[in-house]
Amino acid sequence: MKKALLLTGVSMLLMLSNVHAQKMDEKTNFLSLGIGPAANYWTTYHSGGTPALRLAFDHGVKKQGPGIITLGGALGYFYKYYDGHYYYNHSSYNYKWSWNYISVVFRAGYNYNMEDAGVSNLNVYGGLGAGLLFSSYHDTYSGPGYVPYDNANTDFIFNLYVGANYFISQKMAIYLEFGYDISYATLGVTFNLN
Repeated sequence: MKKALLLTGVSMLLMLSNVHAQKMDEKTNFLSLGIGPAANYWTTYHSGGTPALRLAFDHGVKKQGPGIITLGGALGYFYKYYDGHYYYNHSSYNYKWSWNYISVVFRAGYNYNMEDAGVSNLNVYGGLGAGLLFSSYHDTYSGPGYVPYDNANTDFIFNLYVGANYFISQKMAIYLEFGYDISYATLGVTFNLN
């Protein structure tokens, strides 16, 4: 029994020793998938919808001081709707307004590997993003005389972001990011593609 416990303990130590801090370096590629609360652009009221979903890519370009300059991009999406009722001619009718948002953002950032400061498996980053926000609106009414209305817009979007990756294995990290584009806060998983 003691030998089995000893072998299990040694095996666990060997497995943990193979979990190295993961750094963002030149030519390193990080792919992040995240989820967060949807931003409130022009729809401060809603009945439901989806959370904000984000896919981001960051590429280590050049070492600068103690960190790495990164370039990349992010795609985001969420959907919101508002259900309501109205009365006309002593009858009740339903309506639904719905919005779809898609963001396409170019990102330039700076990534600092905390291992260099004595904190293993953690790196922090921040940067600027700029791109386009595509939005569409659709309404439906159940009442008489309904004329459908659809609208689509494209707007410029600018954001600042800060975040951190905590690596739980050589190729995967949990990340938390704050900023303003498709969500104010995003929690997800980062994969090292190298």
